[in-house]
Amino acid sequence: MHKLIIVLALALEVATLVGCSNPKDIVFGPEPLEQIAEQGEQFKKLPEEDRALLVGYLTIIEMGKAFGADVKPATGRTVGEVLVDAQAWKEKMKAAELEEQKRAAKAEALKNKVLAERKAIAEKISASVLVAVIDKTVLPKNYNVGRYNEMLSLKYAIENKSDRKIRQLKGRVTFKDATGDEIGWLPVDIDEPVKPGQILKTTTGRGWQINPFMNGDIERIAGRDFNSMTTTFEPESIAFEGGEILKAPDLP
Repeated sequence: MHKLIIVLALALEVATLVGCSNPKDIVFGPEPLEQIAEQGEQFKKLPEEDRALLVGYLTIIEMGKAFGADVKPATGRTVGEVLVDAQAWKEKMKAAELEEQKRAAKAEALKNKVLAERKAIAEKISASVLVAVIDKTVLPKNYNVGRYNEMLSLKYAIENKSDRKIRQLKGRVTFKDATGDEIGWLPVDIDEPVKPGQILKTTTGRGWQINPFMNGDIERIAGRDFNSMTTTFEPESIAFEGGEILKAPDLP
């Protein structure tokens, strides 16, 4: 009887060793990642791609648990079972990445389309009007007129090269430093009529309040000497006497 017990025990040990010869049959305990490190020789029998996928997927599971996500634990399941889930997760990630690439490509195509349309409209408007920024002024606080902060004001020279009166003109002025780096840009709304052939010098349009606690485009432009900057006006829309309006699409 004693010999029979010994034989059965040896048989069980051999069966266990044989069962574990395939690393996919290993059952994960409570700490799968630690188990991989401790049983490194067994897990090295897996193809390198499977090992990398397994570790990556187990890491995702641990992160999901940490953030309270409802994830299927690896504990109590075999390596092979977990690898099936890992492969499905990998395919899902590939599909999501491909979808993101498609969305990015569509967004880029839309951006290029809009930029091309804006350029075409800007060129058409530029054939009718020329705008130059000829000065900038920082107006001091004046509570009597309701100016509670310093205000940046621009002075323009506008030449109407068309044979129709311009009722309103909108666009944006970009300021650059001496090296060509952008300092900032400002939206421009010139609503003073300009007759055909007229060159109008005006400060018409909006001003910009300067926030002493910020360093945005307005503050950077206001703080620089005008002669140290170059300006470029990009027209975006124009309204002529008679009702014709040219308007570029908004930037995406």
